[in-house]
Amino acid sequence: MPSASALRILFVADLDRNPNSGAAGTEWQTLEALRRRGHRIDEIWADGLPHRIKHWNLHYVFELPRAYEAAIAAKYRECTYDVVHVNQTHCWLAAREQLRQRRPGVLVQRSHGWEPRAEETLKEWRRVFGLRDRQGWRAVPGRFVDRRLAQHARWSVRYAAGTIVSCSQDRDYLLAAYGVPGDRVACIPQAAAPVFRQTPPAPWSPARLKHLLYVGNFSYAKGIHAVGQAAATLLELEPEATFTWIVPAADREFALGLFPPAVRSRVRAEPWTSQEELAHVYDRHGVFLFPSLFEGFGKVFLEAMARGLCVVGTPTGGMRDVLRPGENGALVPFNSAADVVAAVRNWWSHPEQAARVSAAAAQTAAAHSWERVAAETESFYERLLSSSSGRKTP
Repeated sequence: MPSASALRILFVADLDRNPNSGAAGTEWQTLEALRRRGHRIDEIWADGLPHRIKHWNLHYVFELPRAYEAAIAAKYRECTYDVVHVNQTHCWLAAREQLRQRRPGVLVQRSHGWEPRAEETLKEWRRVFGLRDRQGWRAVPGRFVDRRLAQHARWSVRYAAGTIVSCSQDRDYLLAAYGVPGDRVACIPQAAAPVFRQTPPAPWSPARLKHLLYVGNFSYAKGIHAVGQAAATLLELEPEATFTWIVPAADREFALGLFPPAVRSRVRAEPWTSQEELAHVYDRHGVFLFPSLFEGFGKVFLEAMARGLCVVGTPTGGMRDVLRPGENGALVPFNSAADVVAAVRNWWSHPEQAARVSAAAAQTAAAHSWERVAAETESFYERLLSSSSGRKTP
């Protein structure tokens, strides 16, 4: 539905332009939905900027800000914007350039997982898993990068007219840790890509419950320890059960190695694929295991729900806000393979309950659309514009 008043928007992302990825896909879907509402948008993506420093963290802290500042300055010289929408914590660069050129408009930052909250959360889990932090001389650049990123976050909060987050945890963190007024933070949940919602999910059957699935990065932060332990136990308990990892190709052998030889023949480790093919993969499975330790939102669980899978998640990111235990999924404690196993076995024992969860999951995912995301984003823009000195462009 077109907006009553079109805005001129400059979008700036510290991501490569990739509609199929996590954070970049979220931004791309939002921009396209805003365009369908009649807004005019110019874009700056990371893959269009210089990248001479190969070390990613050093590039991110030293080279990328200067490249962004130059690109933003060039756009400001060409046009006057109502809204400058900056992904993650580079909003302060846009603010500095706006002040230099005395430009109107509001600055809005978009977070896909507030980085200081992520670091605080995962630091404790590294200790639990015995993962050593950087030590000695190797720790010096890492600690410097961490301090710079924290500084960028503080600057962004200071200069942004408003911040968009995807989950209530990030909203509450901003309010408590930075003292940001509540009317300057918008919590706008994400959605699954249209390909996962545009056709009905495969017909539900109790047999689908025996086929377990995980999709995502192969990282301790995603709870892969609990995934591997739970899936191995479930395969030992149920001879007809199977488990599929959708993980980066480089992690395939390590993923398979987490399983005892007796069940390994029923485990498949497949590389990432297109969204169209992934929709078919979802339709061949009935239970989605996603006991992540940290999420900014975790869009993949909504993809699974859209295809009617019963999701076992943890109270982090979007799952904390969207999953309602016993109604449209299951929430289990962090790093607890035993609780993941118990949730799945409950559905195995009560397939009629699983059928209701599957139907409710699909309905929940259908209510989360990019049109809704765009409408709520537009409403936040308008609210900030009405309360600021920024004016709309003619």
